[in-house]
Order: sequence, then structure tokens, then C-alpha cells
Amino acid sequence: MELPSFMFQATENLVERPWGGEWISLMKGFRKKGIGESWEFSAHPSNPSQVFLKKGSVKLTELFVEAKKEILGELSDKYTAFPLLVKLLDVSGRLDLHVHPSAKVAESFGETEGEKQKAWIVLKGTVYVGLSENLTKENFEEIIGDEKLVLEKLNKFESGIYDTFLIPPGVLHTAENSRIVEISTNSELTYGLKDEKAKKAIKIDRTQEFEVRGKKGKVETEFFTAEVLDVAGRLDFTINTFNLLLCLEGYALLRSEKGVADLQKGYSCLVPASTGSYAIQSEKAKVLRIIPK
Repeated sequence: MELPSFMFQATENLVERPWGGEWISLMKGFRKKGIGESWEFSAHPSNPSQVFLKKGSVKLTELFVEAKKEILGELSDKYTAFPLLVKLLDVSGRLDLHVHPSAKVAESFGETEGEKQKAWIVLKGTVYVGLSENLTKENFEEIIGDEKLVLEKLNKFESGIYDTFLIPPGVLHTAENSRIVEISTNSELTYGLKDEKAKKAIKIDRTQEFEVRGKKGKVETEFFTAEVLDVAGRLDFTINTFNLLLCLEGYALLRSEKGVADLQKGYSCLVPASTGSYAIQSEKAKVLRIIPK
């Protein structure tokens, strides 16, 4: 199946949340309050994105089945489903405290969805990641019913632009008054603090800053890499699996042998492995480049 060099969502995949704000809507040209998440090229069965093709639009979940090799390239034998889930988060207020269970804990509860390994690239705001001290089970049982008390026990980070955080399973976390790019494995497996399952999933040992703090503008995990590119001129890339590009500042032009495409602020583009090589060109832009492993 022949895919376009540069693929775009047919419609923006926006999700309303109680804590959603206006930033995502305004950036994408909508007038709607309460949008908390924008799912960028989602192939999660709960909320798949629609993708443009010459013949019309198709769900990314369906396209992946038809064009797995063209999208994944050298990773096509490794994955049976699209491997990543990327979101923009606009947290006006505070997210509920939550945790993602480890594969072992998830299995003990009979969960069918895979483990969620994720990273945050923060554009602004405050994030809380992991406990700031060791707690006993008894200590934790005493405070788990009071979100405010639990919050006081977490590592608090006032984030600068493009600060990054790795959030492994078991680490309790939240964010407030924040704008975040969330990159994860293609899973939504999450337990809120009040969920009985959370008690078993939460790591009650102290989380050190070095365990969760990544490099500024760059994330490296065993599942993906992501880097904020400073584009002033032309950057050329040769690829052997798909790249997901998200323009965070400015405006960029994408070029390949087969065509040219615009990439505007707040929008994303999927470059399938079949494109082979491409370039990003701009006078001044910041483009997040995400690559699965």
C-alpha cells in the first residue's frame, strides 16, 4: 500500500476533561472551553484518530492493519499494534493523582491492556512525581484517603519550558496549571488514588529526582526517543521506522522526494517508514521528533 510521505489527521482528536482549559482549542483554531487533551495520531481502541489518505479518511487502527510494514519499517516484526500514544495536555487546575500499574501488578488483576510507560515534556507548570520520602504500608494507608496529605508527600517540580520527566509504572504523579506533551506506550491503564487497585500498584519507597528527571528537551526510554529540535534552516533525516513530528513553536516546511507539506504550531505529522528520507525547513521553529524503538 502506497502511503503519503507526510500524513495528517483528518480531524483533530480533542477530549474534554473537567480540568481542561483553552490553550489547546485556541492553538488549533477552535473556540471551545474544557479541552484537556489532544490525542495526536492515536491508535488506541478507545479513541482512534482519523488519518487523511487520497481516497478519504481512515481510522489509524485500521490503516495500521493494512499498512503495518510501510508505517513501522524495520520494527514491523516487533509490534502487533501501533506502539505509541502521544497527547497534548492542558491542565487548568490539577489532574487527579494517579498511577500506572506494572505489568506484574496488572496481570495480578487480570488486566488485558499492556503496561503504560510514559514521559512528560513540560511546556509550563508544576508537576508532582513520586514520593519524597519512604513510607510504610501503615503510613500510606493512613493518608491515602486524603489527596491533600498525599500531595504533601510527593516530589514537587516547578518546571521550565521543555523540562522532561520519566514516569515509570508504580510512581504516583499529577500536574497542576500545566501544559504538557505526554508520550507513552499505547496503553491507558491507569488507577486513580481512590481505586482499591492503586494500593497495590503504588511504589511507597522514595523516588529520587535523578530517577525521574530527564534531559531538557530530550527523552530516552527503552520504548521511544523524543527530542525538541531547534530548526533554523534545514535538517535532513533518513528513517527506518515512522517519525511523529509535533510543531511546538513557529512554522515549518516538510520536504521529501515525493512532496512538500506545511507543519503549523500545535499540529502533528506522521512520517511513515516508507518515506525513507525527509527534511524539516524553517527560519525559526521548535519541532518535537518522536521515534519508536
